[in-house]
Amino acid sequence: MQIASSRRVRAILAAIASVPLLAACGGLQIKPPPMAFYDLGAGNARVLRPALAPSRVEVNTRPWLALSAMQYRLLWQDPDRRRAYAESRWASQPAEMLALVLERSLSSGTGGLRCRLQMELDEFVQEFPSAGQSQVELLARIGLIPPRSDVPIAHHEFRIVEAAPTADAAGGVAGFRRASARLATEVAEWITRLDQAPGEGLNGPTRCGA
Repeated sequence: MQIASSRRVRAILAAIASVPLLAACGGLQIKPPPMAFYDLGAGNARVLRPALAPSRVEVNTRPWLALSAMQYRLLWQDPDRRRAYAESRWASQPAEMLALVLERSLSSGTGGLRCRLQMELDEFVQEFPSAGQSQVELLARIGLIPPRSDVPIAHHEFRIVEAAPTADAAGGVAGFRRASARLATEVAEWITRLDQAPGEGLNGPTRCGA
């Protein structure tokens, strides 16, 4: 009787021990969700007169933004910590995508200014004021650089904050697409104001014509 009972106990323990092994073997067959890659879109309309289009667009960025990670902050929990989505990535570095947006929105391909547009990207992050609400922040310093100098003839800081429609990665992408289009429009307006300021226009000999 005791022998039979011992055998039953050993059988039960063996069955219990086999459960993690079976679970581990089954887990090997479970595929992780595919990585999602996003960009800022390709339908950027031209927002600047061809005569004022910069000769080219150059971009620089902070080391922590020289990545394809989609970064965010939880302002309501740990605002100083930068996080990144595990299953979503940008198709390229944010500065490279912004350069493409600015080229499509501001460049004409023919003629234009001899000055080049130089952008320093300081911030590109999704922020969560609460668990169910998010916004995006884009901070860039932009200068117009004459052809034979590295000293800008004018520079300006642009800070863009746009609400995201949803509090997730896809909502951040939608917010950044609006923010990048708004950046291009504000840069175009800034260049236009510089050209219309009293004195010679941007193509004058002491400005972009230098």
